[in-house]
Amino acid sequence: MRALAVLVLACAASGAALAQPREGDALKVTWQAPEALRALYEKYLPPPERPAAGERAAAVGAWARNVRRRAPEIAASEGYFSSTVDLRFDEGRTHATVAVEPGPRTTVEEVTIEFAGDLALPGPRREARRKALREAWTLKAGEPFRSADWEAAKIAIQESLTDEDYPAGTIASSEARVDAAAAKAGLTVVLASGPPFTLGALSVEGLHHYPESVIRRVMNLEPHERYSRARLASLQRRIQSGPWFSSVVVDVDHDPAHAEAAPVKVVVVERARRDVGIAVGYGTDDGARVETAYRDRNLLDRGFDLQSSIRAAQYDQLGYADVYLPPGLLRTAGGAEIPYADSVGVLAEHSTIQNLASSRLAVAGYRHFRLDSREFRVGLSYQVERDYPQGAEPRVTRALAPIVSFTWRHLDNLYDPRRGGVLNLQLAAGSEKLASGEDFLKVYGQYQRWIPLGERDQLLLRAELGHTFTPSRLGLPEDFLFRAGGAHSNRGYAYESLGVREGDAVVGGRYVATATAEYVHWLNAAWGAAVFTDVGDADDSVKALDLNPSFGAGARLRTPAGPLALDLAYAERERRFRVSFSVTVAF
Repeated sequence: MRALAVLVLACAASGAALAQPREGDALKVTWQAPEALRALYEKYLPPPERPAAGERAAAVGAWARNVRRRAPEIAASEGYFSSTVDLRFDEGRTHATVAVEPGPRTTVEEVTIEFAGDLALPGPRREARRKALREAWTLKAGEPFRSADWEAAKIAIQESLTDEDYPAGTIASSEARVDAAAAKAGLTVVLASGPPFTLGALSVEGLHHYPESVIRRVMNLEPHERYSRARLASLQRRIQSGPWFSSVVVDVDHDPAHAEAAPVKVVVVERARRDVGIAVGYGTDDGARVETAYRDRNLLDRGFDLQSSIRAAQYDQLGYADVYLPPGLLRTAGGAEIPYADSVGVLAEHSTIQNLASSRLAVAGYRHFRLDSREFRVGLSYQVERDYPQGAEPRVTRALAPIVSFTWRHLDNLYDPRRGGVLNLQLAAGSEKLASGEDFLKVYGQYQRWIPLGERDQLLLRAELGHTFTPSRLGLPEDFLFRAGGAHSNRGYAYESLGVREGDAVVGGRYVATATAEYVHWLNAAWGAAVFTDVGDADDSVKALDLNPSFGAGARLRTPAGPLALDLAYAERERRFRVSFSVTVAF
C-alpha cells in the first residue's frame, strides 16, 4: 500500500512538472475531436491570453482544470454522454493537445407528450388539437439528442399550445431519461393547457391626445370570441399602421381565473400630435427646391390626419392639403373584413416645363385599401387646368374622373431592393357630358424588377406603357396625358421633353412607352457603379413613337432614403450627354 501511494505521488509530481509552462510563451492548443465539438471547444474553452510575468503557470493550470471539467459537459450537450478527455503538454510546455473521445452519440428513442387541463378532456376539437401538437414536436425519434434542440422543442410546443385558446398554457413537467451505455434517450413532456380563454371587454391605456374611437373603429371583436394570438397580433398591426402611435401592444390578462371573457387590453404610446418640417434639395428634373410641411394628427380633435405642404422649385410650385379619416373595416359578402382609410384633398400647382406653363387646381376624395403587399385606391378627382404652350394658343381643360389604382410590392427591402418587383396599374375615365373637356379612358401600367446576380451585382429592369383613349387630347388636363424623359424615364433626354410638339412647347400625348435595363455592381457596402440603357417616347399615335435610345454609366451611394444615383447618359438622337441625379427608390 505504501509503495502504491509513493507511486501515485510520483506520477502526480511528474504530471505537475510536465504541466509547468515556461514564462513568456503563449500557449497553443490543438483539439482532437469531431468537427462539431472542436468548433465548440475553440469557442468556449480558448487558451488563456498572455498573462503578466509570474502568473502564466497559474493561468494555464486553471485553464487545464476547466478543460477537464467543461469538455465532457459540452460533449454531453451535443448528445455524447460517455466522452473521455486526455490533456497533454509538449516538452517545451508551450503547446497543449486535448484529445476528446466522445463515444457513441445518444439518439432519441421515444417521445411521449401528455396533456393536462381542459385540453386533456374528450371532444373532436381537442383531439385534433392534441394531434397537431404532437405532430409539431420538433425533436423526433431517431434524431441526435442535443440539449439545445431539447430546449428549443419545449419552447416551440409551448408557443404552439398558447397560440390558440390557452394563453395560460405551460409545460407542467419534462423529463429526458438518458441511457449512456445504450446511447438512447426517452423524452416525456406534460402540457398543462389551463382553461380555454374567450375575449371580453376592451380597455385602452396610454391615450392623452387622441380619441379612443381611432382604436375602436378597427377592433372588430365578437363577444366571447375564442382567444387567438394571431388575431390579436393582426389587430395590433392595424392600430400600429395608423399615424397616432409609436408603440402598440394588444393582449389579454393571462390569469386563468379570468379566462371567461378575458379583458382585452390595448396599451399605446402616442406620437406627437403636430409635426413641422423644412427640406431643401436638388434634382435634375425639378432643379433646386425648398419645401415646408405641416402635419396635425388630431385635426378637429377627431383623429383626422392633416398632411399639408408648400413646395417651391425652379420649374414647379405647388401646395396641397390632404385629410385622412380614421381607418375602418369593410365587411365583404363572404364575411371577410378589409381595412380601409378615406381621404379628401386639394392641390394647387403651377409649372413651367419644356416651354409649357401650366396652372391647375384639383380636388379629390379617395378610399385606400391595403392587403399585405397590395394597395388599392379608388376615388373621384376634379381638375381645372389652364395651359400656356409657348408659340401656341392657350386653353382651359377640365376633367371629372373616377380613378382606380393598384400597387403590388414584393420586395426584400422597400428602400434598397435587391430582389423583387413593384407593379403599378392605373385606370381613369371621364365624359364630356359629366364636366370633362373630352370623353376619355386612361390606362397605364409600370413594372420594375430587381434581379440579384451573385453577391455584389444586380440587374434592374423597368417598363411602362400608357394609352389614353380619347377623340382629342386638347380638352384634357396634362395629368391624363403622357410625357417622357428625365431621371426616372429616358435619362438621355430632359425631363418631360419627349411628347407632342405644340408651338415651341412639349405637351402630353395619348401614348407612352419606355423601358430600362440597368446593371449595378456594388464595390462595397456603400458605393456602386452602374451601366444602363433607356428607350422610349411619348406621342399622339403609335406610329409617331420612336425608340430614342440612350445609354450611359453612373455612380450609386446607399443612403437611408434609398440609393442616390448620379448618371451620365448619351442620347443617340440628339448626340449629346446629359447628367441626371435622383434617389432610386421603388415607386
